[in-house]
Amino acid sequence: MLASNLTAFHRWLLAPRTGAPGVIIHGFPQLPTGLAPAIASYLNEFDDDAGGNWTAFSEELIHVISETAPQRSLLGIGEGCKNCPPNSPCGRRKVLGALARRGHAVLDGLLAVEAGADLNNVFRVSLGPAPSEGKGFHLILRPELFSDRSLPSIIGDTYLEWATTREMADTV
Repeated sequence: MLASNLTAFHRWLLAPRTGAPGVIIHGFPQLPTGLAPAIASYLNEFDDDAGGNWTAFSEELIHVISETAPQRSLLGIGEGCKNCPPNSPCGRRKVLGALARRGHAVLDGLLAVEAGADLNNVFRVSLGPAPSEGKGFHLILRPELFSDRSLPSIIGDTYLEWATTREMADTV
């Protein structure tokens, strides 16, 4: 699912959460078109605990959220940095970090990697070499060796195994 308007964002925001991780994907030189929403759709189909709440967010929606004070406040984000307008890369990074912390979000791009660098509850994927700013990538793939159609299931299944292993470790 791709959230491209405020109604979809609000629906995602109001959905129940159970400490679910987020997914951040990075691609070098770029990600295949539509990969984040395809991963969200895959996880909505196969992650029974998510209740269909996995969502990817359009770049335009991230801009709208970052530049609108009431939308930022819904994510617990106050005013931007003194010298940075809310819609600057710094402001968008704050929005992406808040979405990742909330969980059931599939985020992509270098700003998302930077926003989630210090978050423990995020599954990180790189298609191609991982960026030096990103630490702890869980999955690094060479995308030229896979079809674009197979990537959502490979990433989604690996995420589900990672999440299950974390849950099992927490119960021991």
